[in-house]
Amino acid sequence: MKLPKDVANYVRKKVIKCVAIFSVLEIIALLTVVLSWKYFAAETNPVFHTIFILVLCVTPFLVTKFPWSIIDKSWNGIVTEVYVKDEMGSYTAFKGGQPRPYPKYVIYLKVKTDSGEEKRIAVREFGLRVHVAFPVPNEGDVTKHVDEYSVGDRVYHFYGLKHYYIEKQSFDMVECVVCGTQNHKDRDDCIECGHSIVK
Repeated sequence: MKLPKDVANYVRKKVIKCVAIFSVLEIIALLTVVLSWKYFAAETNPVFHTIFILVLCVTPFLVTKFPWSIIDKSWNGIVTEVYVKDEMGSYTAFKGGQPRPYPKYVIYLKVKTDSGEEKRIAVREFGLRVHVAFPVPNEGDVTKHVDEYSVGDRVYHFYGLKHYYIEKQSFDMVECVVCGTQNHKDRDDCIECGHSIVK
């Protein structure tokens, strides 16, 4: 199964952006280390100086998720188990406020890939969601949506994309691989982001 042209272009731009941001941040970090070397070496102890350098150089990796986002690979497989897990999430009611915990229910799929590897992926979440900096109830009830997935469904993960394409046996909706919005499988474009639906 191949990605539509516009989605493939989206992935390419996303990868280029990741590399560009990482490069800029790493250059800034290295320049900061070089330009402040004499000051920190003279005014601080060696332990603090070492920690300072490590934090500066590691931050670009954490911010951009480089190179993990680059070495991602496509795969596909068959669902072997569908289950719901009760978890805790958190949200901030307003800017600068303290994170508040809330219970959420997440639909997970266990997938056996064609290469024999087992993966666990989260496909839907129900609880609270944040809209314009305030929490609102997430639409729907997890018990009404868990039946959309079944053992035997085929799952596709495409390089560079967060969401999955799932060939469902018992449901006529499919998630956009770019934004995750549910679309009817007869649609050609996503109702939310406008990218082509993978078919």
